[in-house]
Amino acid sequence: MSSVAPIRRALSAWYRRNARDLPWRRTKDPYAVWVSEVMLQQTSVATVTPRWRRFLSRFPDVGALARASEREVLAEWSGLGYYTRARNLRRAARAVAAAGAFPGSAASLRTLPGVGPYTAAAVASICFGEAAAVVDGNVVRVLSRLFALRVDPKAPRGLARIRERADALLDRASPGDFNQAVMELGATVCSPRAPTCGACPLRRSCAAARQGRPERYPMAVTRKATTALRFVTGLSRRRGRLVLVEDRDLVPGQLVTPLFPVRGNERPDEVLRREWRRTAGREAGPLVALGRLRHSILERRYVVDVFTFDEAEAPSRHRRPPGMSRGLRLLRPAELSGHAHGGFLLKVLRLPLPSPGGR
Repeated sequence: MSSVAPIRRALSAWYRRNARDLPWRRTKDPYAVWVSEVMLQQTSVATVTPRWRRFLSRFPDVGALARASEREVLAEWSGLGYYTRARNLRRAARAVAAAGAFPGSAASLRTLPGVGPYTAAAVASICFGEAAAVVDGNVVRVLSRLFALRVDPKAPRGLARIRERADALLDRASPGDFNQAVMELGATVCSPRAPTCGACPLRRSCAAARQGRPERYPMAVTRKATTALRFVTGLSRRRGRLVLVEDRDLVPGQLVTPLFPVRGNERPDEVLRREWRRTAGREAGPLVALGRLRHSILERRYVVDVFTFDEAEAPSRHRRPPGMSRGLRLLRPAELSGHAHGGFLLKVLRLPLPSPGGR
């Protein structure tokens, strides 16, 4: 590899001039930085910024997070997606609180639940000045183009080559700032499509730019086959409150309108009537179709028919329905912020309701 000194200097100077003023960059508190890094996984900066502030206001230190219940943490995380991150944050906070101190190295950070090589290196380099190179999607893209690496970054051998380049390039005098500089370049200049090479401080050193085809890097990876799933759901109120259940199908533990799988040639409306009676213990009145929603989680693609209706006033005569064990909940919309819920429920609640005269 050619001398890295000019690359380091150019990138560091660019970062000092162009770094975005993000709130977690104003602190070296490992707890605050750790929370930001976990939130930023699979979630945009624009979405994370207000939510990071709110999360720290609700759980200002690792002890507060450790003392919180899972329900409280998931409720605060609602809308950010990938809820395993929130569960692992709480589990890791409990481990830190039990140990009495925040881990001070990448190796010790990796012993915490949910903390992988990237998060450990980011926190250790930014907060403790450890010479640990980070490798995330942005870094993979920048280094693949900079050195024209035709490797599969998802394969162990390809990832190992990228890690070697990242470690060799790292500025050990200022590892935290340098790691953030590489990630910032990938996020704002060296984008997946149509990178702005003219604004890149590394364009003279970039092998992919010299080839004139930077989008060829990193090497395309075959995606997992998607799974299509059909469901039906009902939006109804009881005593002015939404009828909700604890989800089993999309993100377990979140609150959703009751969801029922539709199989084969089943009619969604018939499935809804049958399963509502079993789950909610009441008959569904005339159904009004609100539309069909599409929702994706990883490789799963959900197609959900949504109906609204009024329940019959009197409960069914049979005993408490088996579905009640799923956790039937009655909540006003204003109360949702105190409970774990996700994007699918918000999509349902945004659907335009028919006017009273049209019911």
